[in-house]
Amino acid sequence: MKAGSFTLVAAALVGMTSAMTPSGLIPSNKENMTVFFNTSALATNGAAVSIAGAKTAPMLALDKNLAGKTFAVVMIDPDPKGVGNGSNAILHWMQDGFSSSATSITIAGKTVFPLVNTKNTTAVETYLSPGPPVGSTHRYTQYLLDTTGKTTFPQAGANFSRGSFTIETFLQQINMTAFSANFFNATGGT
Repeated sequence: MKAGSFTLVAAALVGMTSAMTPSGLIPSNKENMTVFFNTSALATNGAAVSIAGAKTAPMLALDKNLAGKTFAVVMIDPDPKGVGNGSNAILHWMQDGFSSSATSITIAGKTVFPLVNTKNTTAVETYLSPGPPVGSTHRYTQYLLDTTGKTTFPQAGANFSRGSFTIETFLQQINMTAFSANFFNATGGT
C-alpha cells in the first residue's frame, strides 16, 4: 500500500468514528454519546437492538461530565416507507431538561456520565418505541442538542407532526446545531 493510500484509509476511519449517524444524515459529533436500554449492552454506532428491548426510552450518557450544561434529545426513524435519507422521518422522541450526572457509571465495560432529567421536564413528544415492519431494519437516530442558555427549544404541548419530520429544518427553526448523535438498528419481528 502506498503512503498516500494509507493516509486516505486512516482519514476514512477517523471519519467513521467521529460521525455517529447513519450515512447520509447530519451531523458530525463534537462529543461521543452513549445510548443504552440496560446496563449490559450498548445501543451505539449502529448496534442491533431488539424491538422488545427498546420498549422504554433509552438512557443517554456522555464520556465526560459536562457540569452546568443542559441538553435535549430528538430521536427519529429516517427510514419510513424505504425513504432512508431523513427527509420524511418519523419523530420518535423529543425531550428537554437533561443535565450531566456528577457520578459516573459503567455500562458494558464503558465508563460514562448519565444524562438525567433532574427537573422532571415533561417530554415535548413522549417516547415512541421502534416498530418497523417485520423483516425490515430501520435506523433509529438520536440527536443531542446543547440547550444551555437557550430559550428557543419547544415546550411540552408544542404541536409537532410525528410523520414527515425533518431534523435539518427543525434545527434551523430553533437556531441550534446537534452537539452529538448516535444510532441503533432495530428489525421488525425481533
